[in-house]
Amino acid sequence: MFFRNLTPKQGVTLEVTLTEVHLPVKMGHRDAAKIFAEPLKAQLAAAGLGSVLDCRLRCRASGDVIGVELSLGLTDPSLSAQRTIARMLEYLAAPCGSSIRIVDGVDDPVIFGVTEGLELSIGSDNAPDADARRDLAMTCKSAMEHLGVSRGWVEKQGRTHFYFYGESFVDMRQSLARILKDHPRYGHATLRRMA
Repeated sequence: MFFRNLTPKQGVTLEVTLTEVHLPVKMGHRDAAKIFAEPLKAQLAAAGLGSVLDCRLRCRASGDVIGVELSLGLTDPSLSAQRTIARMLEYLAAPCGSSIRIVDGVDDPVIFGVTEGLELSIGSDNAPDADARRDLAMTCKSAMEHLGVSRGWVEKQGRTHFYFYGESFVDMRQSLARILKDHPRYGHATLRRMA
């Protein structure tokens, strides 16, 4: 379903309908454009549905990232096209509670998403530098195998928070708890569900 090396034709003007997509995903140091916007842009071009016009982070006043907002210009704003775009984003691990809606529309948004969020939090003294964070991320990756994807980490208030999204929070938590429980350095990490 993904295509590479698609180049839009120069000088072509399309009539589009502005559409907004909201993804309630916590992002750490990862680039939202590379994770969501660029692959979706290629998909939309291949399907002839439009383009991604903008990708921006939604943040709290404290600066914490609480979501990703995508602005789309759709050549086909129909409900079936919106559902197709929702499936494209679900393939990219869009979290439950994501939505797509026409900017000037009066219809309810299309709600979609397939992944649940898990936050791993550990004292920054247990992951004090990039090597320690990478080691912890690789430990988590090997524990979860194909259960989830990492959305990066962020350091705040003396703790480092890692964000993971997968189809089952319970499976991710059990898998991580098993491997971290007796780990000499990461045994004090806490795991919680992200809303």
